[in-house]
Amino acid sequence: MVTPGADLAPLVATDRLTVDYGEGPALRDVTLTVPGGVMGAVVGPNGAGKSTLLKSVLGLLTPRSGRALLLGDSPHRTRHRVGYVPQRSSVDWDFPADAQTVVTMGLYRGLGPFRRPGRRERERAMQALETVGMGHLAKRQIGRLSGGQQQRVFLARALVQDPELYLLDEPLAGVDAASEAAIIAVLRSERERGKTVLAVHHDLVSLGDYFDWVALVNVTLRAQGPTATTLSEEALADTYGGRVVLAARPDRPGVREEAAVAT
Repeated sequence: MVTPGADLAPLVATDRLTVDYGEGPALRDVTLTVPGGVMGAVVGPNGAGKSTLLKSVLGLLTPRSGRALLLGDSPHRTRHRVGYVPQRSSVDWDFPADAQTVVTMGLYRGLGPFRRPGRRERERAMQALETVGMGHLAKRQIGRLSGGQQQRVFLARALVQDPELYLLDEPLAGVDAASEAAIIAVLRSERERGKTVLAVHHDLVSLGDYFDWVALVNVTLRAQGPTATTLSEEALADTYGGRVVLAARPDRPGVREEAAVAT
C-alpha cells in the first residue's frame, strides 16, 4: 500500500488562486497542496467553490490571480494524464450512446485524429466496465441507467485512461448504496496501485471512513491535511459558519449526513 504523502512532490497545487464569477470571488487566495498517494476529499458548504477549485486545477477556468499546477506543470500540458469525473448534473444524458461507447471515448485522445476505435479499444472499455460492475449493461443507452450506474460508467471512462491522478466532482452524490460501495472500492484499489484521488465529497460522516486526506473550503481554504488530524470541530465550525448538525439519512438507516449548521 502507498503511504499517504510518501511522494513529497504535490500532484495538485495552487498558489493564492482567486477565481471570480462576476458577483465576487468564488475562490479567494487559495493555496492548496495535495500530496501524492492520498485518497483525498474537498468538502465545504454549498456554493463554497469546491467544483470551481477542481475546474481551475484542470485549467477549465481562468483565475483572476494566482495559479494552479497539475502534476507539477501547467494544467493545459498535463490534464491528459488525469481522469476527470464531472458532476452528473453537467452531463447530457440524452446523448445517443451506450455505456461501452461512453467509456471508449476516454481513449480518443490516444488514438489521434485519423484513427477510429477498434477491437482493442472496445475490449479495454469492457474491462473497465467489468471493473465497476457494469459489464452486463455495456449496451444500455446511458440515459436509461440509474444515477449510480451512470456514475460508475463515467468512472470506467476515467479508469480506461489509466491516469496518474483522479479528480472527481461529487462522485457519490445521489447514488445508491451498491454504487457508492463499488465506486469507493475501485478508487481504493487505484490508490493501492499508486494513483492519487481527489474528490469533492458531501457526506461528513463517511469522510473519515473513505478519505485519508481532506481540504476544507468555503471560498477560502480553511484547513488541509490528514483527515484524522484536520477534521476537528473547530475546523468544521469555521468552514460551515457554526456548529455542524448531523441528521439521519432516510435512504440509509444508521448513516448520517450534514443537515444544517447551527450558529
